[in-house]
Amino acid sequence: MTTQPLARALDGIARELLAPFLDGGGIPAGWKLVSWDCEQAICVTFARGDACVRVECEMRNDRLDCYTRTARFNVCVDRLFEENDLDAEDRRMVESVIDILRERETALPDPARPEAERAAEVREIRVDRVLIPEGKGHYYINPYVGCMIACPFCYVIDRADFSRRLEGLPELPWGRYLDVKINAADVLRKEVQSVAGGIVRMSPILTDPYQGAEQRYRITRQCLEVLVETDIAPVILTRAPRILEDLDLLKRFPRAMVGFSIPTESDEYRQIFEPRADPVDERLRALRALHAAGVKAFAVIQPVLPMDVDRMVEEVAPYVRAVRLDKLYVGERVRPIYEEHGLQKYCTEEWFAETIARLAEGFRSRGVAVESLDNFEPLLSGD
Repeated sequence: MTTQPLARALDGIARELLAPFLDGGGIPAGWKLVSWDCEQAICVTFARGDACVRVECEMRNDRLDCYTRTARFNVCVDRLFEENDLDAEDRRMVESVIDILRERETALPDPARPEAERAAEVREIRVDRVLIPEGKGHYYINPYVGCMIACPFCYVIDRADFSRRLEGLPELPWGRYLDVKINAADVLRKEVQSVAGGIVRMSPILTDPYQGAEQRYRITRQCLEVLVETDIAPVILTRAPRILEDLDLLKRFPRAMVGFSIPTESDEYRQIFEPRADPVDERLRALRALHAAGVKAFAVIQPVLPMDVDRMVEEVAPYVRAVRLDKLYVGERVRPIYEEHGLQKYCTEEWFAETIARLAEGFRSRGVAVESLDNFEPLLSGD
């Protein structure tokens, strides 16, 4: 571990690529820059009226679907908070942005990556941004970069490594590196003084805010202590029952939600696919404790792993307002695990579709919303 917090080089690299947008140019008329980020590939978000469109540049991989490819990137594009496809105006903006990225990507560094000196690396880093806007009064915060829980199916694995690659950091397996934003609360305290109220996700994909490092560093708790004095409501997603250590703080928020990631109700399957995560029954107990304390909760069943669907609904439905369901992506990375344990029948498009449909029907029959978007405003506002 480093003895002094580091100033991260990655932000400067991304700023150079995105300079035309950050300087106020390069954006088609009628659009405005909402935010940018570079911790899980390089992402930039634009808004036109109520429409928010995100352009994400991940490492080029011709095996993966994307909007288009450049010499260095797979470019992925989506509308935030809605399921509508891009309209003609969105596409004109996106194509204009991609043209600029094509021109500038050749200047991106491609440093040789040194050999890792350790089997795992924890860096204490200093950052100058923490609260990242998404549009429509939504933000997100990553208290850490990386996740020591190390789920092999995590969607962000390749994207996070691409960001490390740009910075010239050693290649380490997912779950073997972590950046601790040691000054996050101080930066956040300044940021909240000049932003509107809204909803902040902690953390959307890149990290678990209550992984083991939180027991030592308390970065997530420090951020919550800042937010509790504001009109920004936290929506927290975790696999860790450790969140109950902050139950006293969560109860002080007029609006707050906690989501538990529970991709299977079976601890036998959890040990196969999430060996470094907390047991399922401990997550369910934490979910019940949050419910009893009056903290609104939801569940993320993503990816749907082998499970007993009826039991999953029975265990989870009484304690949540909503669930999010989705299949396994980047299955090529995880398929060997299925094969090793003779579970191939649970790794087909047909099984995913059937299981998601049964889960959706079961939860809806119990009065639980099945949420496909990350728009938590209605859930936070309801009684």
